[in-house]
Amino acid sequence: MNLSEEQIKVIEQMAELFYSPEEIAINIEVDTDAFKAQILAKTGDSFTAYMSGFFKGDMQLRKGIAQAAANGSNPAQQMLREIQKQNKVSL
Repeated sequence: MNLSEEQIKVIEQMAELFYSPEEIAINIEVDTDAFKAQILAKTGDSFTAYMSGFFKGDMQLRKGIAQAAANGSNPAQQMLREIQKQNKVSL
């Protein structure tokens, strides 16, 4: 799938806000199934841009949760603890 630089930027921006691959494909006017297949195959510029944006958004979200937890929010502390448990590496 050949994408313009503008389309790649839009993929990243929309993924950062957690839009679905289908929604992004519609917005950048590409075949929805082909775009989703590339994301699921974890290959190509589409996948790279999607994951880059997703991780940026996820980092911002986690920073917000961590800040709220540091400010004493019990629900945020529980959310952060759950994230920690889900991503703990067993050595």
